[in-house]
Amino acid sequence: MAGCGTVAVEAAALGKSGLFSDIDPLACLLTRVKSTPLNPEKLISAVEAIIREWQPTERPGVRRPEARREIEDLEKSTRFRAPPNVFHWFLPYVAVNICRFLRGVERIRAAPQEEEALLAILAGTVRRVSKADPNTASGLEVTSIRKKELASGLQFDIVKELRRRTRIVAKGYRELLKVSNQSHVVVVEGDARKWSDICERSGLIPDLVITSPCYMSAIEYWRRHKLEYCWLGLVNPTDIASIRRRFLGMGEEDPNISDLSPYLLRIYKTLKGSGFRTQALDFVRYFNDSLLWLGEVSKVISESQGTAYVVVGTNKTRGTYVDTARGLQDMASEVGLRSKVVLRYALANYYMQYPTRDNIRIRRETVLQFVPN
Repeated sequence: MAGCGTVAVEAAALGKSGLFSDIDPLACLLTRVKSTPLNPEKLISAVEAIIREWQPTERPGVRRPEARREIEDLEKSTRFRAPPNVFHWFLPYVAVNICRFLRGVERIRAAPQEEEALLAILAGTVRRVSKADPNTASGLEVTSIRKKELASGLQFDIVKELRRRTRIVAKGYRELLKVSNQSHVVVVEGDARKWSDICERSGLIPDLVITSPCYMSAIEYWRRHKLEYCWLGLVNPTDIASIRRRFLGMGEEDPNISDLSPYLLRIYKTLKGSGFRTQALDFVRYFNDSLLWLGEVSKVISESQGTAYVVVGTNKTRGTYVDTARGLQDMASEVGLRSKVVLRYALANYYMQYPTRDNIRIRRETVLQFVPN
């Protein structure tokens, strides 16, 4: 559960080795790019070379048939794909420009690390030049606010957005190169429920684990990232509907109620008794999966005699309060871990949450410490 790479960047800045994994291919891409700095001037030059060759069109008058031909040409010759219902999400001239930038990435034949940096720059641009509201509280949506903006003549300057994102990445690289170039960051696309296997295959046994699992009312990343998945060639559009089942608590297997602690069992019974059977089963699956990855963390830090820190939020599910931190602490002893709360703090950013009945939001997060028994 590497997220967008914040911990990896901090490890790199300290000159530390680190192993990071995530089941989300976009999270892995961003973590690799952010934590492994390139020559910033060379990166800027590569982006400018693509723009010069591409000669972007700013013509809002581009029609769908023209844009469709550009998409078909891109898909015939590269691994990149337009997302399903592409014109629901993108104006035709925007889709054309994205296609041309991606063809430019292919043509410059950059080294793999540089190519990933170019794709990460596009990943940070795609949402901002789409019809999807960049500030929505849902995963991905063309909101009524966005529709009004588009109807009022909202235009997208793709080149400006790409250059802005490039400056941000280049600045980060300059700062990282100043403080350290001795780090060894390894990023693996893998499942946290198989963490000990990932560590063994990578030849790294961390003595410090820092992670923040998704919480139950968080935006589902497969939903929020599907535009980037397709354009960047990370996930085939035909697989979008099935990828969600890989994420924590989203499987279809029969949940194991016997794994629940007395506290969690009470919540399950409350949800089920209130008529929310589907949500009750999802609740059990979430904590079944949480028990699996906690067990994997236990294996790793028991071998290294290390420590794990887990950041997690509380939430409400169908009006029922869920103290996720307490649930994890209840399960910790089952997998050979001792736990304690080291910090609680108020959340300032609510955007990565679903809107809920009565506008109930996650208000606080907890930092838990786990050590082997």
